[in-house]
Amino acid sequence: MRIQTILESPGKLPKPLLTLIGFLVVLTIGSLDSITSYDISISALYLLPIIMIAWFEGGVPAALLSIFSAVIWALSDLVSGHPYSHIAVPIWNAIMVLGMFLIVAYSITALKKLIIKEREHASTDDLTGVANIRFFYEQARAEIDRSAASKKPLTLAYVDIDNLRHINDTLGHIAGDYLLHEAAQTMRSTLRSADVISRLGGSKFAILMPEIKNEDATSIIYKIQERLLDMVEHNGWPVTFSTGIVTCNGPIYTIDMLIKMAEDLMNAAKETGKNMVKSKILDLSSSAS
Repeated sequence: MRIQTILESPGKLPKPLLTLIGFLVVLTIGSLDSITSYDISISALYLLPIIMIAWFEGGVPAALLSIFSAVIWALSDLVSGHPYSHIAVPIWNAIMVLGMFLIVAYSITALKKLIIKEREHASTDDLTGVANIRFFYEQARAEIDRSAASKKPLTLAYVDIDNLRHINDTLGHIAGDYLLHEAAQTMRSTLRSADVISRLGGSKFAILMPEIKNEDATSIIYKIQERLLDMVEHNGWPVTFSTGIVTCNGPIYTIDMLIKMAEDLMNAAKETGKNMVKSKILDLSSSAS
């Protein structure tokens, strides 16, 4: 996926470097804390690097930084000359500060995991594990705009499982659902990381393939077809797959137009015997195969 969000590291910094920056920030805050009067508290500033590392790194780095921050806070407090009525008081305070830092680190890490889970749920088809139609349309519109600006080809494939109803009628809907899931995962495992596969509904899938020529995209689809047929043969499912492929090399089309043209090619494949791949290039020299 080509979406960069606030869930990613700032500037995509390497994780070790980002963690090191967090420790250096804590040292800087500790230095300031030690030279200021104990009447002026800046302990809340320690939370800033902890929150940053918890959000972008989470887990062990955030816990280690929390412990390090509590130690630096305690040392700075002692260096500042803070008087205590009993030697156990600064130890107790350090334990409480450590607890607060760890709670904040855990809470931020858990919050990010929850946000990621919710985002994935909002963009994923529950049955198959691939993108749902809403997310697919968002990605497709972005890729169409990018293709128009870069003048690079964009390919859309429309895949339908032939005779899925027969599986549902003879083996039950549980078997049919399992077939859908396995087909989706087989297709996804064969695609490039830049490609997006989505379940459009029922037994129909769409595959968006940016910056790839029609012949290369068709070659990938034939490889997918081969692996799908191996998968259903292994499971004893009497189904096949019909696919339509359209590639834009110049003119601008909407996603609905591309899906409609790919679907028409897929239907043509079904009408001529099923278990076929038909492709078309959409430009001045448009031709079908």
